[in-house]
Amino acid sequence: MKKHILVDLHTHLNEKKISPQKWWDAVLEKKLSIIAITEHVEYDPKDAYEKLLEVKPKNVMLIPGMECKTTAGHLLVFGKDISVYDIAPLQKVNINVEKALEVVNENNLVASFAHPYGYKNDSTTNQLGEKESKRIMKKYKVGSEYYNGMLGSANGFIFGTQWVKKLYNFFDFMSKSEKAKTFHIQKKSKNIKSKLEIISLETFERVRKGILFGQEARYITVGSDAHYPRVIGTAVLELKKMPKNEKDFLRMLSNKEILWAGPNIYSRKPVDKLKKKELLEGLKYVTKNKLKKRMKKKKVTKSVKKKAKAIKQKIKNKKIPIKGRKKK
Repeated sequence: MKKHILVDLHTHLNEKKISPQKWWDAVLEKKLSIIAITEHVEYDPKDAYEKLLEVKPKNVMLIPGMECKTTAGHLLVFGKDISVYDIAPLQKVNINVEKALEVVNENNLVASFAHPYGYKNDSTTNQLGEKESKRIMKKYKVGSEYYNGMLGSANGFIFGTQWVKKLYNFFDFMSKSEKAKTFHIQKKSKNIKSKLEIISLETFERVRKGILFGQEARYITVGSDAHYPRVIGTAVLELKKMPKNEKDFLRMLSNKEILWAGPNIYSRKPVDKLKKKELLEGLKYVTKNKLKKRMKKKKVTKSVKKKAKAIKQKIKNKKIPIKGRKKK
């Protein structure tokens, strides 16, 4: 039986306080040959790598990486060894994206725009626009996450869950029910049902755009974006052959020596259904980001109003001389 060299290049550990052993159990279950740990810089990526390295199985290659938070969203960075974590500028939150990519190139690292069409605060294209993102991508010869498992599986996660299905079916029934007219809820039910359908279509569109965007990148990466062990390996790259070491892997990645990029078609369980807790955490994350943005906007507006009021007061207090008036 042919052995498939499968790679997951986007995973987390510390953020959800996952046990390293459970993390590795999931890797072995999905029969991955290579996996990268790309913890967010806010959650100590070096610590995550060291924890996993301590209990690493012999037959799997662990790639050191991290998910940097830049002014243009999230950036996945990979290195050949642990020294990648000693590059201080990359650990800085909200580092300028071009500065980050200069550091990447200076240190011969590999970088990829994470989920380029993800949510507004962590997506490159939403932060900079598609045109500017492509310009930066070409200028610095950076890669792009061609397929993100979290986004790619979102519809399966959400709409494949029984309690969401029941909710959708309820609103579908109410939108068609004549009795619902009596209670004036038919229209509202129809609107809620439509919104759920729009969310589903928007998710597909994000995935589609990410794939098209990746086709213009210097190279591509694929990862599950797993925050929980059971999601590891839901999105993979398949390599032509097993690399000799981490450095050789990065070379192969840069040269696009791959056979497949996308969902894990070799897994019996390519997509796991999302649990209520995980879905609520996802909604909390999106809501939190939206609230942050609104608060920031309010703060700016308040600051502008305050300055305008101060200027108005100065003008009011200023004694403007009247023409023809004699000075005493």
